[in-house]
Parts: sequence; C-alpha cells; structure tokens
Amino acid sequence: MKRVNRFAEYEGWKIEASPTILSDQRLFRSGVVISRGEQRFIFTDLGNRVYRAQAYQRGIEWARTWIDNNYRISVRNSPHG
Repeated sequence: MKRVNRFAEYEGWKIEASPTILSDQRLFRSGVVISRGEQRFIFTDLGNRVYRAQAYQRGIEWARTWIDNNYRISVRNSPHG
C-alpha cells in the first residue's frame, strides 16, 4: 500500500491526521487536527479503516472538505462573481 503523509497544508491551514488504534477491533479510527494561527479544531471520530494509511488519508480528505465548507470563500458567493 502506498505510504500516505499524515501532515498536509491546505488553504493556509495545517492538517495533522491522528488516527486512534482500536485494538479490540484491529481497526484505525480516523481523526484530524486542523489549525491556523490561534484557531485549532480536533475531530476524533471520522470513521474506521483497516489500514493506518487509509485512516491518514481519510482524515486529510475530510479536513479539506471541512475547510472548504466552513472557511473557503467561493467565487459564486463573491460580490464580483
């Protein structure tokens, strides 16, 4: 399986995927820390994955979508768009 980095930057935000091992189920629960300056958001239950790399990838993808939905200004919502 391709190695996935647990850190990413997106739209000025730092993303750190932080999966939790569920030893009783042999799964990885996806989680992520999203930060920019003094702002910091922690999400801990983004679904379970069989492999750690999948959990990293899920966290980073989820964080990008969350940033887009909550902080990214779209062109169509702009007064000039």
